[in-house]
Amino acid sequence: MSQHDRSTAQQPDAALPEGACLTAGIPDTTVSRLGAIVLNPYGIAPLTALIRDGGQTLRDARVRVLGRGEHGVDIHYPVSDKALWTHGGIPVFGLYPEHRNEVEVAYTLGGERIRERYTLYAPAVRLPAVASQQAALPQVEPVQVDAALKQRLYLFNHLLTELPGVNRQLKWNAQGGAAEWDSVGINWITDSQGEVRWYLDIERLHDSTRIDGLGASMGFQQTADGKLIWGQGQRYFKHDLLGRPVWERRLPGKFADFSHEIRQTAKGTYLLRVGSSDYRRDDGKQVRSVRDQIIELDESGEVVDFWDLGRILDPYRAQLLHTLGKAAVLLPEDVRAGDSLAANEALEGDGLPFGDVPGVGIGRNWAHVNSIAHDPVDDGIIVSARHQGVVKIGRDKQVKWILAAPQGWRAGLQDKVLTPVDAQGQPLAQDAQGRYAGGFDWSWTQHTAWLSGKGTLTVFDNGWGRDFAPTRLEGNYSRAVEYRIDEARGTVEQLWEYGKERGDDWYSPITSVVEYRADSDTQLIYSASVSYLTREKLTRPVLSEVKYGTQEVLAEYRVTSLQPGNVGYRALVIDLDRAF
Repeated sequence: MSQHDRSTAQQPDAALPEGACLTAGIPDTTVSRLGAIVLNPYGIAPLTALIRDGGQTLRDARVRVLGRGEHGVDIHYPVSDKALWTHGGIPVFGLYPEHRNEVEVAYTLGGERIRERYTLYAPAVRLPAVASQQAALPQVEPVQVDAALKQRLYLFNHLLTELPGVNRQLKWNAQGGAAEWDSVGINWITDSQGEVRWYLDIERLHDSTRIDGLGASMGFQQTADGKLIWGQGQRYFKHDLLGRPVWERRLPGKFADFSHEIRQTAKGTYLLRVGSSDYRRDDGKQVRSVRDQIIELDESGEVVDFWDLGRILDPYRAQLLHTLGKAAVLLPEDVRAGDSLAANEALEGDGLPFGDVPGVGIGRNWAHVNSIAHDPVDDGIIVSARHQGVVKIGRDKQVKWILAAPQGWRAGLQDKVLTPVDAQGQPLAQDAQGRYAGGFDWSWTQHTAWLSGKGTLTVFDNGWGRDFAPTRLEGNYSRAVEYRIDEARGTVEQLWEYGKERGDDWYSPITSVVEYRADSDTQLIYSASVSYLTREKLTRPVLSEVKYGTQEVLAEYRVTSLQPGNVGYRALVIDLDRAF
């Protein structure tokens, strides 16, 4: 086995231009087997590199990026032959910014197993100019990390809502819509030491001056083939972790205004939360609908099905809307919310404008769908409509069940509301205040109603508007909660909850996620908007991994946003074994 050492010819502190080919300094005693090194080869992932194959056919490669310092975390992963041939070399992921990274690669060439070592300098993190220059990214501080979770990589999806230059004037026409809901996505990956190992150069994708360029980058998921998918306003994307685009597409013409959720189904199709670009209501008005359409696309981008929630649910149910102000949906300061949410048709007219304002009726933000899950058992979907509840809908567009407080549902939907039961299947008693025995509670203005793979449903219960109460600045709590639903009997049992006892210090009125991780048998929980209601708007999210079915925290990270308006949306685990 031969050993080859290569290092960049740059000085240790020299910043190397993004995308530039670097000539390696090769010791006289060795012969280079590979070609040039390219930093940030696809222009949007500055902490990546490509070691070109030099015109040769490589196989069976592995990469290790060595950790920095005494407690640094090594990043290592296999590279498939398919990825070697696609990129024309060895993809390098996980470089530390503003650091001379030591990278080891191994590969087979012509029957010989070869190992080489490189020194690659990656530049400092560069993000859009901000009002406060204290830090480019939120700080991620590990509080505790179980040994079994030390190799974790976490992707954080944040939204920067107070950014100079964001165009609040660019809106759809009088028909309404959600184009005015613009913010900049801040998206990065850290290791278990909280060190930045990847980030997305959002300025390559976001431009507030163009309809196709505005919108928040949201809904990041890692697909079955290891790629990343997300959406932003009028477009949606699929890239690999090196930044190579698989597709970057505009939404189909019948639809507009993506945000919050894009998910791959077990069938390989994609579910996206959008609005309608042109919707004719029963009263004849044509509007752009807001956050109330689900579309299913195939790999080529064609629409194979869609769910119009305005026809399936009740766009005039206003019980939760009474408790919510414009801050609940991150609306810009110059967008007016309705002063009254009184009675159905009384709101039609000049009193409450169409557009992305919380209010009843199609053309306003009556549903605010923020997550979708696909049930492969019956091909149905589970929708978290923040302003209504969690609903399962069949392929026939019929409601199967509703997980939400029973107040206000119209005839035909009222009997779909699930009945809370105990472990023996007996209905739970209620006290004089309407609270259920055994600690059961509905989820209020919830996020991420997802299937766990254990036959249960996990939900992040934000708790804003709990029990239809007005907003309070203290005395609140959020929960991660797991339910078991019996569709045949129309019942729901609460199996587990976490976070209630942590109170205001863990309370996230908006955003957030809980997702069961089968690889570690943990619940990944990101309480993503802690301290959002404070005057400073400097959020302090908390990322936790909790042992399944218990209160035992195996890993926890405190995230500190040093920019006003930097709000966490979600976090997820990145699996490198299937990335390349």
